Amino acid sequence: MKLFRKLIPLDEALKTVLSYAKPTEIEEIGFDDALSRVLAEDVCSPIDSPPFDRAAMDGYAIRGEDSFGASPNNPVLLRRRSRGEGEKKNEIMEGEKNYLPIQTGMPMPKGSNAVVMLEYAKEREDTLEVFKPVTPGKNVSFKGEDVKKGEEVLKEGRLLKSHDLGMLASLFKSSVKVYKRAKFGIISTGDELLDPKEYFEGEKKIADVNSYVLAALTKKNASPYIIGIVRDDYEEIKNAISLSLEEGCDGLLISGGSSVGKRDFIADVVEDLGKLMFHGVSIRPGEPTGFGVINNKPVFVLPGYPVATMSAFELLVRPFLYAVHGVKEERKKILAIASKKIPSAVGRTDFVRVKLLCAENGYYAEPIRVSGSGILSSMTKSDGFVVIEENKEGVEEGERIALNIYD
Repeated sequence: MKLFRKLIPLDEALKTVLSYAKPTEIEEIGFDDALSRVLAEDVCSPIDSPPFDRAAMDGYAIRGEDSFGASPNNPVLLRRRSRGEGEKKNEIMEGEKNYLPIQTGMPMPKGSNAVVMLEYAKEREDTLEVFKPVTPGKNVSFKGEDVKKGEEVLKEGRLLKSHDLGMLASLFKSSVKVYKRAKFGIISTGDELLDPKEYFEGEKKIADVNSYVLAALTKKNASPYIIGIVRDDYEEIKNAISLSLEEGCDGLLISGGSSVGKRDFIADVVEDLGKLMFHGVSIRPGEPTGFGVINNKPVFVLPGYPVATMSAFELLVRPFLYAVHGVKEERKKILAIASKKIPSAVGRTDFVRVKLLCAENGYYAEPIRVSGSGILSSMTKSDGFVVIEENKEGVEEGERIALNIYD
């Protein structure tokens, strides 16, 4: 039985895939472990940040008005506030022209409203010579200046980045609710494959690239589990899929054996164990891509050529993983000008690898010349990809296009 009967449009394939994207459960983890996780809650600040008026520079806390008129030839003289003057020992008193040394981040003394930077003043015992005036508020970070109490700082569905963790730390938000990572098993099929870690000179085998590429691509959103290489044998493939799903995998990414050759069994096995929803998508590269469901778990049938696998991943698997993990952000895109004509056939979606060039009048997208689905260097030489939709007859030179940057 060979099931590769017809090609369906990418939109139809994507709609089918997303209809099986069930959101994962929610868990609460420490903020310091939340990098690249997806927020499952809106985060509102429990405090003002900063929680008090603080110095933004090393220098001297003063009343800004007391420095007015200062110049290098006519410095203003201020008296250091004595630390032994009763209850108001750390207060800068109006009319007394006081100062106190201060470091970045320290609370501003009561009564002060500005900081004179070290380079614009000189301290001589308990007297400060100010050579440049500062206005009230200068070099001061005021309470709530960054974030006010109750303000929404991070939205549900955000893929947390390093600076987001910094924000959580600044708010003393020690834990956050995130979507659990789904576990996706990764299988490569093919008698010709060899794990690159097991290579020795003279071995006439092809490196299993897909296992490691798919694991790296999956890692951003889910937990990849490399199962390894399975020979082109119907029963072995069937057993590998069954065991993987029984042992806790939430889904599978299977590459190789997805076409209609005599030893291409994957689609048949999926149909045997569950239901094959489609097999064959009008995308280039990646035409032999399929999708099925076994025991209510998604199974992606991906091509054997690495570039075709990556194309299918970006166009179908990544949107699925985003939906499963609650990601509500769009991937980064850059508007660029096509440096030359990019041909495409109507009725097919093209995944075109391009190099990003910078010029005075903006960005240019230059298509990679050698772009076969088996040419892995077409990926390493490119900076991203352009998707030419099926209703377009290519891209004209000088046309503006959206370039997807690789993660």
